Amino acid sequence: MSDRDEVESRHDAHELAHESLVSVREVPDEQTATMLCDFLRSQGIEATAKPVQIAWFSTVETLHHGFWGRVEVLGKDADRARSLIEDYLAATPEQGPPEETA
Repeated sequence: MSDRDEVESRHDAHELAHESLVSVREVPDEQTATMLCDFLRSQGIEATAKPVQIAWFSTVETLHHGFWGRVEVLGKDADRARSLIEDYLAATPEQGPPEETA
């Protein structure tokens, strides 16, 4: 690796370290957050789940906010992540109550 490449690599790492996380989706529970983060990582986007709750007051905070937390990604990946999540959720069948058969 040349000196120039090394300097550019350090500069890129420094820029990424200072890039803000952006919320791309509010989620109702931790399982959904984990599923979406895993999906985004499989698509090459680093994602993290950020709960809005306080550990001892989780139910109260979830009721107050109306959701468990958020999925967050780097700002540069936000638009692509939102699009991927929308496509993923549109392709995933909804889990509803079992249909009754007569």
